Amino acid sequence: MKYAPRKVYIKESGNYVELSYMDFCRRRQAGQSYMDKLLSLDGFTDSEGNVIDFIVDEAVDVVETVVHAVMVDRLKAALPLLSDGEQALIKAIFFEELSEREVGLRLGITQSVVNKRKARILAKLRKIMENKI
Repeated sequence: MKYAPRKVYIKESGNYVELSYMDFCRRRQAGQSYMDKLLSLDGFTDSEGNVIDFIVDEAVDVVETVVHAVMVDRLKAALPLLSDGEQALIKAIFFEELSEREVGLRLGITQSVVNKRKARILAKLRKIMENKI
């Protein structure tokens, strides 16, 4: 007998259905045509059944991705620790993408005051985030 996959997948009613190779052969012998629908994933597994990754994305730095995720989590935990006014200023600048001048007009203060407050708030956030685990 030539190579026989452990599992085959056939498309029925728009969905893939998993069959053992023996069930596939029985259905094929019973007159059901699946050859145009056959999809075997055995060629994509090693001898232990683990999926083989054929494509290596060299552009993805796993360490950088994890560090970024941790920093985002720390930021999400730190933002609620700011006062309402501090949160509003950060939201306006970084989430609504308003300029310091636009934020100043909204709050009735100058751009330089907005800049100083932003710097103070960012330093506070940095300190909070550094003290987190």
